[in-house]
Amino acid sequence: MKRNKQTGLALVALSLMALASTPALARDGWGNHGGMWQQGGSPLTTEQQAAAQKIHDDYYAQTSALRQQLASKRYEYNALLTASAPDSGKINAVAKEMASLNQSLDESRVKRDLALAQAGIPRGGMGHGGCGGHMGGMGHW
Repeated sequence: MKRNKQTGLALVALSLMALASTPALARDGWGNHGGMWQQGGSPLTTEQQAAAQKIHDDYYAQTSALRQQLASKRYEYNALLTASAPDSGKINAVAKEMASLNQSLDESRVKRDLALAQAGIPRGGMGHGGCGGHMGGMGHW
């Protein structure tokens, strides 16, 4: 039992470090290449760059708490699974909370995508954020 507590504390510490760098890493296919924003390889105008930057900054600011909650629930879920006697009721409850948080993030992502479309900012193909912006198995970041 003591080992599970130590593992849990280590996971919490790692999660806090990871969350500190999340917005810079999770740009859904957007990249600032030498000061010129690109989406799907097409350079954006100065106006599009400013609009895209504001939309993305707003999205990350608005979803920061949700992403932190989701990361915390993931660690809780994993800790529950590694317990000496896993409690299926608790595990299912945390899984439902994770699903709800993911749904909220999906709704926010749709609002962001609509704002980008309304600003006339072209979307990239499937390899540039067209699949919801999942990062390497980390879920919604």
